[in-house]
Amino acid sequence: MIKVWGNDDLIEVEEDIVEGFYLADGDDNVLAFSDGTVLRAVYSDAGVWRITRLAEGTGRLVLTPCPEDDEYRCSDVAEVHVDIAWVVPGGTFEQAAVR
Repeated sequence: MIKVWGNDDLIEVEEDIVEGFYLADGDDNVLAFSDGTVLRAVYSDAGVWRITRLAEGTGRLVLTPCPEDDEYRCSDVAEVHVDIAWVVPGGTFEQAAVR
């Protein structure tokens, strides 16, 4: 399993892989996982990291949203339930057309 959440200017990855990625402001922050899952992380105007799925992999995704008005939490939490060999941060995400 992999757990993903935002902390200040980092996106934290925990459990099977432990890593922190510095991500830029804006919509071009993606994390690609070895099972095919692709997540987008955006820091909202309300000061909350929002995490959404861009592509479905083989693992089960559990996404726990953070309420906008919760002063003690600053991030959605994503869990990808499958063995993950690697995770890669990147910029824009474009899916290849199926032929």
